[in-house]
Amino acid sequence: MPTLPGLLLMAAAVFAQSYVNRLANEGGEPVFYWFAMGLLVIFVGSFWSATMYRKLLPEAGTSGVIGDACRLFFANLAVYGLFFILIFLMTLFFSIFAGVLIDASGYDPSESGQAADEVWRSIDALSGSGAAIILYLLLVVSAGALIWLGLRLFLFGAATIAERHVTIFRSWPWTAKHVSKLSLLWVGLQLLPWLLLSLIASVVLHAGGIMTVISVYAPPPQSAEALGDLEFAGLAALAFLILSPFYWLGHGLAVALYQRLAPTRVDAETTFG
Repeated sequence: MPTLPGLLLMAAAVFAQSYVNRLANEGGEPVFYWFAMGLLVIFVGSFWSATMYRKLLPEAGTSGVIGDACRLFFANLAVYGLFFILIFLMTLFFSIFAGVLIDASGYDPSESGQAADEVWRSIDALSGSGAAIILYLLLVVSAGALIWLGLRLFLFGAATIAERHVTIFRSWPWTAKHVSKLSLLWVGLQLLPWLLLSLIASVVLHAGGIMTVISVYAPPPQSAEALGDLEFAGLAALAFLILSPFYWLGHGLAVALYQRLAPTRVDAETTFG
C-alpha cells in the first residue's frame, strides 16, 4: 500500500479533528482548538500529498519532504482560501436571491414564526410559483463554474512538488484547451470512485450508529446523542481510510496530466539545487 505511514498519520489527524469538532460544537475555547486543528490537518494532508507526488515524480529529487510539504501547504491554503471566498459570496448571493424570489411568490415566512419546517414551506412556495427553476438553474451553473475552476487548477499540487516552487496560477494555461477531456477523466477517475467509496463509507458509518451521513464532521443530532466523542472520531477516521483510494487516484491523475501538459517541465535537481 503506497505511503502507508502518511495515510495513517492523516487518519490520526482526521480522528483528532473530529474529536475536537465535537467539543467545539459546545462553543467557547474549543473553537480556537478547532481552528488550529484544521490547519494541522491541512498540513498533514500536504505532507501525505507530498510523499505521494515524490514517489510519482522523478524530478522531485531527493530534498527534504518537509520543505515540499510546507510549499504544498501554502499552495493549498491559497487555493482553499480562493474557494472559500467564492463559496461564501455565492452563498450570500443565493440567500438574498432566494429571499427575493420567496417574497415575489407571495409567501411570508414570518407567518410560520420559528417553525422547524419553515424552509420546506418556503421551497414549496417557490416551486408553486415556478421561481424555483430559476434558482436551481443558477445553482447548477454555479456548481459547474466551481468544477471548471477546480479542473483549471488541477495541476498546481503536482507542479509545486515537481518544480519545488509554490505554483498555483502558473499551471492555469496548461489546462486551457483540455477542459473537456479533463472533465471526462475527472468523472471517470474521481467523481465515480468518490461516489462508490462514499456509499461504502456511508454503510459502514450507518452500521456504527450514524443514522444519516451528510458529513463525517457534522452528524445529525440523533447520531450525536447516540455516539460518544471518541466513537464518532474513530468512525470519521475509518471513513477517511475507506476514501483513501480516491485520493491516490487523484494524485496519480494529476501527475500523469502534469507530465503530459506542462510545456517546460523543470529539472528541480539542477534548477533549485
